[in-house]
Amino acid sequence: MPKPTATAGSNVGSTTPESVPALVDELRASFDADATRSREWRIGQLKAMAKLLEEGEEELTKAVYADSGKSPFECKLTEIALAKQECYDFIQELDEMMADEAVGTNLFTAPAESVIQKDPLGVVLVIGAWNYSILLALQPVIGAIAAGNSVILKPGSYSVNAGDAIERLMNKYMDTSTVKCVTGNRHVTSALLECRFDLMFFTGSPYVGKIIAQAAAKQLCPVVLELGGKSPVVVDKSANLEVAARRLVWGRFVNCGQTCVAPDYACVHADIAERFSALLQKTVKDFYTENPKETPWFARVINDSAFDRLKKCVDDSPDRLICGGQTDKSQRYIAPSIFDFKKDWSAFESSELMQDEIFGPLLPIVTYDDLDAQVVPFIRARPKPLAMYIFAEDRAMYDGLLRKTTSGGAIVNDCMVHLSNPDLPFGGVGDSGQGSYHGHKSFDTFSHRKSVLKRGTALDSAFWFRYPPYNNTKMSLLDAAFNMPLNFYFRRAAHFLGDKKNLLILLLIAFIVKQQRK
Repeated sequence: MPKPTATAGSNVGSTTPESVPALVDELRASFDADATRSREWRIGQLKAMAKLLEEGEEELTKAVYADSGKSPFECKLTEIALAKQECYDFIQELDEMMADEAVGTNLFTAPAESVIQKDPLGVVLVIGAWNYSILLALQPVIGAIAAGNSVILKPGSYSVNAGDAIERLMNKYMDTSTVKCVTGNRHVTSALLECRFDLMFFTGSPYVGKIIAQAAAKQLCPVVLELGGKSPVVVDKSANLEVAARRLVWGRFVNCGQTCVAPDYACVHADIAERFSALLQKTVKDFYTENPKETPWFARVINDSAFDRLKKCVDDSPDRLICGGQTDKSQRYIAPSIFDFKKDWSAFESSELMQDEIFGPLLPIVTYDDLDAQVVPFIRARPKPLAMYIFAEDRAMYDGLLRKTTSGGAIVNDCMVHLSNPDLPFGGVGDSGQGSYHGHKSFDTFSHRKSVLKRGTALDSAFWFRYPPYNNTKMSLLDAAFNMPLNFYFRRAAHFLGDKKNLLILLLIAFIVKQQRK
């Protein structure tokens, strides 16, 4: 996501900066009173969120359309359906997620029960993004609720209508003493960052992500940053070109290209470059007609500043344009556009299109001859992207490329759909973010995995050698207790059998040690 403009978050909203500390204090008081820890509260709020999404769907889709022109169908496909699934999954699996997790016990601490207890972190701040204003606001909130936290949500600043709709619906359906939504300008955001939280969760640009991280560092608050970057696409000569064209065009132009994991640029093998270029152009027309401006399936850029930035990219490379290029500032419309740089890697690299994450309906493509000599060094030389997309039927090719590059996530033979799988953690690496969420990973992200060792007192005399005064005999027994192979296999066995079932074995060991003392 690009750096925000000076007018970012100019919407006044319903919350004043002065009221923010009291709102956070109320959430802290609710958490300290254990209002959010019980299974009943968590299930109740998850069901309330599911009801919000079901009964508020029309209001939410209309608000999103008012902000960006995204169709109700696309909003349901890419946002509401995923949030509903997250609610359903947590309701079904919450007991399993909340349960203590048994782990192995080492020889020195045996007999004992070793478990990992999942504690809620406390009061968490979620700052959503404007481009998927429903999903990127509510999905982290769902995970935070499931983990037993109090939550305050600040929706994305540019998506004013969606933010207002979310606030109205949350006030209607959610327990507002434990789950709050605030809207307002950047001064409200600044006031939030001055408050003490137990986790800050932010989705947006690397520029603002650094500001969030600095604010969190002042209070040693953990932070999750879901950012973005220039996610590359590599199209191998072995690819199914028709499928690749459809999936790439959909991934690049859905939501008018304003997606953090959208394919940002494409590197296409020389053997199939001309044919693939023609297929891309045909697919754009198939999806969006000869006049995409009139189709209900093509959205608009979010504001005039975004339009001006993207228009500059279009005007910078007119001789490379093979599809689209039309613009209309009165509608914030930029046609789905493709730029073909052929084998001119120098012009491709220096173009305005390649200076920052595009975040709009523009796709630059470049042709390569040698994957290892051209594409791999090019990707490695840039900040690690949020995603990597490879179209190939050659397994050796795509397995090799996956091993040679680093990205937050990756897909072979598709774009973006990995984020719909709740069993795949979603997050970036390096400049594209830190931390991850979705599904079970969201529960872990919003929980503290507390290590708990539960010991009895009856067999303390069996481990007399741990206490001073020390002598050579005690040193020998200590060496035996910390024997590395013995400890390794003992922990594995203890984990396999279950800690409580090890008591007889440990009693036998204690008996032998006691006999040696006589």
